[in-house]
Amino acid sequence: MDKKLLFLDCDPGVDDAVAILLALASPEAEVVGVSAVGGNVPLERTLRNALDIVAFAGRPDLPVYPGAKMPMTGALITAEDFHGTDGLGGVPIPQSTAQPQAEMAWDAIHRLAKANPGLLTVVATGPLTNLGIALTKWPDLAGLLKEIVIMGGASAYGNTTPAAEFNFLADPEGAEAVFQSGASITVLPLDVTHKCYVNCEEIAQLRSQATPQANFAAEMMDGGRVEQCEQWFGVSGSIMHDPAAALYALHPQLFTAKTCWVGVETGGVHSRGKMVTDAFTDASLTANCRLCYDVDRAGFVSALLSLMERY
Repeated sequence: MDKKLLFLDCDPGVDDAVAILLALASPEAEVVGVSAVGGNVPLERTLRNALDIVAFAGRPDLPVYPGAKMPMTGALITAEDFHGTDGLGGVPIPQSTAQPQAEMAWDAIHRLAKANPGLLTVVATGPLTNLGIALTKWPDLAGLLKEIVIMGGASAYGNTTPAAEFNFLADPEGAEAVFQSGASITVLPLDVTHKCYVNCEEIAQLRSQATPQANFAAEMMDGGRVEQCEQWFGVSGSIMHDPAAALYALHPQLFTAKTCWVGVETGGVHSRGKMVTDAFTDASLTANCRLCYDVDRAGFVSALLSLMERY
C-alpha cells in the first residue's frame, strides 16, 4: 500500500503536539516535513516545540522548517491562556539537540510538492500564514498539491471572538489567500472539532498505555483542560481540534463533509476572521472546498488510542 505523503504546518500548541504524535505513529503516512508558525505561542517557542516533539516521537531526523513570526497583516495574536507560555501546558518534554532547517517553510512546501506532484497533503493546524505566503509566492503550488487539510474557522460560532476561531482570526488574510488559491481544500471548523473530544475515561485509557508519549499526551489533555473545555464550550472532555485534521488526512471516512464555497472575512469590527460559507443556505457560489461538519466520535477516539498505542 502506498503511504500518504504528509507535511505538517503547525503552531505547537497542546493539540498540535498530539496531532504530530498521531501522524508520526501512523503506518499509513510518510511525514516528509514539519513547519512552525507563530500562533498559539510565538515562533521561537512553536519551532522549539516542533523540534522536541518530532524527536520525542522517535524522528529526530525529520526536517523542521521555520515559518512566519507574524501574520501577513496586523499584530501577532497568541493563545497562551489555553496553551501556557511554553505552548505545552507546562508538561515537560525531553529537549532535542536538533536544529531547524535553514530553508523557510513556504519554500520547503513548494520544493516538496514540485518533487511529488499530486501526492503531497499539507495538514495545517495553525494560522495559515506559511501557506498564504507559499501560495502567493509560488502560483503553481495550488496545482501541485494533492490537498490542504485545515483545522480552522467556524460556520456557527467563534472561540476567540463571538465570530472567529483562533487560527483564522490570527491571520485572516493568510486564510483567505488559501481559500482563493484554487487548491484542493478540506476544512475542519469548530463545528466538527468540538465533537472531537476525549473524555476523562478515555484519557485514563490513554494513560494506561504507560509509554512516555502516551503519558505526555494524556497529561496535556488533562491538567485542567477538561474543566476548561466544559466551562468555556460546554464540552465534556478535552477538545482535540488539531488531531481531527491529522486523523482526517489519515482516515477521512470518519468524517462527514459537503462540498461548498468558503471565504474568510478580513474586515469588520465584529466579524474579522469569520469563516463564511453558503453550505447551509443556497449553496449558489462556486465550491472551493470540502467542509467537514460531523464525525464518528467513537471511531475518532478509537483511532487516536490505536495510533498512540504504537509507541
